[in-house]
Amino acid sequence: MTEQTQIEVVSWNLNLETLRSIRDKVFIEEQGVPVDIEHDDSDETATHFLITDKYIALGCGRLLPDGKIGRMAVLPEHRGKGLGRALLDYIVNYARDRGVQRLYLHAQSHANRFYEDAGFVPYGEPFDEAGIPHTAMEMRIDYSGADSFITGVQYPEPFATLALQLARTASRNLRIYSYYLDHDVFDNEAFADAVSALARSGRYSDIRILISDPRPLVSRGHRLLQLARRLSSTIAIRVLAEHPELPEATYVVRDSDGVVYKPDERSRDGFYEPGSRASAKKFVDGFDNLWRWGERDPRLRQLTL
Repeated sequence: MTEQTQIEVVSWNLNLETLRSIRDKVFIEEQGVPVDIEHDDSDETATHFLITDKYIALGCGRLLPDGKIGRMAVLPEHRGKGLGRALLDYIVNYARDRGVQRLYLHAQSHANRFYEDAGFVPYGEPFDEAGIPHTAMEMRIDYSGADSFITGVQYPEPFATLALQLARTASRNLRIYSYYLDHDVFDNEAFADAVSALARSGRYSDIRILISDPRPLVSRGHRLLQLARRLSSTIAIRVLAEHPELPEATYVVRDSDGVVYKPDERSRDGFYEPGSRASAKKFVDGFDNLWRWGERDPRLRQLTL
């Protein structure tokens, strides 16, 4: 690679000829893949990546909405320069920034080591595709320790992992808004331990949990409810069933600079922003306004665990 080498996301409609030119040369002419297999219907919905050097196209790849990486191709005269690995790393990072949990691909078997070195793991039995031996491989993306902006966060994962990251790194304040404090995300040992550690970390620790429906907590119990009963001076749960500004969403805010957010079911996936005071402030202000209207629910106080 040179200083002029670039990898970028490109439009299929605007770059169709360039992308097909690379893929036709590599897959159809060089490897003998039938045209009807190479030219499929997935290109319209895929995200496409192009490698260029001084505006000369060198290689390409694509990512399907379900996390499948494919059509990885570098022109023969440009191989051996690390372009394929740079492209693969770029696609993986692109997917990570958009909350993808699992990436997978069908590797030509001679390239297994290339993908294994990048973190992909084989699964299943080898198979033939277009007359070429292939191996199915996958990568599970780990979001623990994430410290950069992520869009497209799905629920319950990686939302739960990112919420845990905020809880573990909070220094004083944690605000949680959830309609019924979803057990799949919030009622687990790791999250409860993080909240407990924060609650016990200092006299100024303040953990506020606002919910709309306490019935699931009453009927099933909840680790955070147990903590709130034992550490009532630092952990408080309030209930607000109706309010004109009540969101149909779930979010966690750390101190004044970190948030993970899932919008209502009618909207797209959420986002994670661990280092923005401006973004967090909107959620802090909205939460604190609703918190004033919330009430302590006697059903939670009287619950026997």
